[in-house]
Amino acid sequence: MLVYHPAFDLYNCVFRMLCLLSKSNEAEIHLEKLRIWDFYLAFPNQVRTITFPSELKPLKDTIFKNKNNPYEHIPDSKMMFDRMKTYQMSAINCLASYGFIENKCLRQNIIKKTDKTVPKELIEVINNLSKEKENIIKLVVNEFVDLPFYGNKGLKARTGLIDFKYDPRN
Repeated sequence: MLVYHPAFDLYNCVFRMLCLLSKSNEAEIHLEKLRIWDFYLAFPNQVRTITFPSELKPLKDTIFKNKNNPYEHIPDSKMMFDRMKTYQMSAINCLASYGFIENKCLRQNIIKKTDKTVPKELIEVINNLSKEKENIIKLVVNEFVDLPFYGNKGLKARTGLIDFKYDPRN
């Protein structure tokens, strides 16, 4: 049986990452951080599983007041995140080849946007995303921006998608 999901569509992944990059104000983003953001944009329902910092817990309840959708349940989000890696890396390399992110920084696992502008037609589509997608983007690129990436209180630990046990100590 063939089942389509946008998480495993290269062009949809390129679009999701372009959405995230265009809404982010960070000058440089760790590659794995962008991959985590993309995971939650592809599976918005999974944001419920993130351990939010205490100051952001009311935000979690506000954004996700709707019931859980049983059809969006993922038994193993870490495995799904790992399965998406090939598509995500291809999308990132595609964005680098189009000139939206710097190739040199990409070799060091850093995503740095270039000065190349996104076409107007694409900007219009990005600005007309569903409310759910817009909320996810705002959450990851704005509210989580101050969270450290490493450590037991960092983004990796809070999401549980990437091991953090051997992170460098700050």
